[in-house]
Amino acid sequence: MNRLKIACILCLLLPGVSMLHAQDGQTSPTLIRSQLNLMARTYGDSIVVRWAPEDYVSWKYLNRYGYNLFKEGEDGIDTLAFGLKPLSKEQMLAKYQPADSLAAMAAELTWGDGRMGWNQTRDVPGSIGALLEMSEEQNMMFGMAELIAEWRPDLANDLALRIVDRNVKPGHYYRYFLQPTVWDPDSSIIFAPGVIDGIKNEPYAPQPLNIDITDTINSPYSVQLMWDMGAHSSFEIERKDPDGQWHRVNTNPFVPFLQEDVNQTTAIFGDNLPAPGSYDYRIMAHDVFGELTAPSPVHTVEMRDMEPPVAPTLRLIQIDRPEKDPSEKVLAVIYWTKDTLEADIEGFVPLYHHQKITGDDWKKLIPEPLTPEIAQADRNALPFKIADTEIPFMCVADVTGLPTGMVSVAAYDRAGNISASMPAQLRVEDMKPPRAPQNFRADVRENGKVILAWTPVDDDIDYYQVAFANDTTHLFQILNEGGIRDTTYTDSIALDVNQKYIYYKVRGTDYSTNEGEWSETLRVLRPTLVPPTVAHLDSAWHDFDGINMRWVAGTDATLTHHIVYRQTQGQNAWQPIMRCDADSVKAQGNYIIVFDNPDYNRQRRYRYCVESFNSSNISSGKSLVYSVLHQGPLIVKADIQLMGDYIKDKKETRLAWETSGIDASKDYYFSVYRKGQDEEAFRWVTTVTKDKPVYEDALLRPGQTAEYYVKLVMRDGRRSKPSNTVSVTAPAK
Repeated sequence: MNRLKIACILCLLLPGVSMLHAQDGQTSPTLIRSQLNLMARTYGDSIVVRWAPEDYVSWKYLNRYGYNLFKEGEDGIDTLAFGLKPLSKEQMLAKYQPADSLAAMAAELTWGDGRMGWNQTRDVPGSIGALLEMSEEQNMMFGMAELIAEWRPDLANDLALRIVDRNVKPGHYYRYFLQPTVWDPDSSIIFAPGVIDGIKNEPYAPQPLNIDITDTINSPYSVQLMWDMGAHSSFEIERKDPDGQWHRVNTNPFVPFLQEDVNQTTAIFGDNLPAPGSYDYRIMAHDVFGELTAPSPVHTVEMRDMEPPVAPTLRLIQIDRPEKDPSEKVLAVIYWTKDTLEADIEGFVPLYHHQKITGDDWKKLIPEPLTPEIAQADRNALPFKIADTEIPFMCVADVTGLPTGMVSVAAYDRAGNISASMPAQLRVEDMKPPRAPQNFRADVRENGKVILAWTPVDDDIDYYQVAFANDTTHLFQILNEGGIRDTTYTDSIALDVNQKYIYYKVRGTDYSTNEGEWSETLRVLRPTLVPPTVAHLDSAWHDFDGINMRWVAGTDATLTHHIVYRQTQGQNAWQPIMRCDADSVKAQGNYIIVFDNPDYNRQRRYRYCVESFNSSNISSGKSLVYSVLHQGPLIVKADIQLMGDYIKDKKETRLAWETSGIDASKDYYFSVYRKGQDEEAFRWVTTVTKDKPVYEDALLRPGQTAEYYVKLVMRDGRRSKPSNTVSVTAPAK
């Protein structure tokens, strides 16, 4: 029969579909849409068909009216079940033994009348809380019935949730349809039939449960396994015994307890182990066809020994001072006993506690643990009596510098488990003062805060004292009379005093009130907010060589340096020309000696001032200004070599000269002077630029003689001395 024909038959079998709307065409307001979930598994010689309604209401309805199951194969359509209902309560109780609790539960869940009634809720009848409680009760009943159907295929058959189709052929394809026998006449439940097709009948091969198992060790011999449930609801957990056989550790199918959070999918199972060791676990899940999956991959749990040894009994502590100086070395002889020496015990460690030294922790009194063989004491040499069953132990610990505190002896085994004896008091009279703290340092802030810090050398420091002085020759004063428990201290110092440095030192006092040695004295540069004294001009003079000044600097203790500035008239910027260290200035009587040789400038004046700075880089501001006009010498140093000759062809005298001893970049020119044969003095003739030092004279007549010399002239009016004089004679005709 083709698929079109099957579809037509289904339409005839589904009268409820036409009831989606009321006769007036309006949609029913109380519809419950329920899907019939249909599944099938092939075995080659049979096919198991399994189904489940969508909810409690649909399940109860179908239990009452039954299911119709049809099959389509190559031979046509066949009816496998018509009006299939669960066995009645009486039938199920008669079929199964009274001790079969699952069968009794299945009968009660399906037909029993002991379920929660309208007046049996904890909330007010008719309230939302009561309705929710009844809904939870019904959902739990439906869920339990489904779980029982997974655990027991026979009960799944009797609950009308499973059927075995044996009229099948290997390798053939089949299709199954599931629907209610009677559609809801009130149309309050609209069923969606279950359909599954493309089922090829071939042998079934169980697949391993594909999960990742993790574990957590909760306590000695107690492990917690965790895995993702996936689509499964119940599981079987197996553990491999020491003989290599797998053993089921849960007596009933394990159903994980889930929180109200519907998104939780993690199963958690706890198991108690007989002893420490390595254990293998595997898990199988119940599927909807009442079978177990193949085992999951094996997960190994390493259960280490978590049981500590029996705690020792601390018996006696004796103090010994072996050195001549009783403060040099202090030893504690510690005795303890144990009634039983475990096979896996590894050793012993004496521990010390003092709240101010160790805080909440206990400190080892010896560098390395003691094995039982090394720590075992001579029974006959004990300073006290013990029972024959007791095993004595002892050790010697160096407790030099430790104050009176508490001592306990810890025993530990190979797995690292530890147990400790009841503490006893260690009474030590400390006679050794603490050593000086190291790495004493300071962080100075501009607001006058000085943060002092140091590194302790000894552990038994009760408090520290910080002392200060303004000079190393002064008596140091204690800053903190109450003592400092930390290794830092913040001091606030005055910023308006004329003292460059402040000095600190620190010492510790131990718990036995021994005062320790002072640290090295720390010199701290004092910050200041007071501007330094402004320098003033004491004297000044200038000559052709340069400008000389003597400034008087302030005597402030915090001065660090001075800067001398120069400004050319007509310019705004001050140019620093000299920096003086304050200590060097003090060494020469607080005088700042300045010599400056700027360029000669007859039109502009030079201005000078001084600015002083202290250790906080605060400026005094610029001093009053000294102004001076530096003209320089009137004579310019220049060497001019003049040469002259008469040129017959041109009938003129030609002069040429060379200049040395002056910077060619300077702005200057040349003046030529001439004295004729009948003249009594030289007179100026012409001006020549510096780039062409040549002059031609056509005034000389035949038979006459003239003399010449040249001067260099600066643009500011200064001149050089005359060059050598040259005499030129014009030949007679």
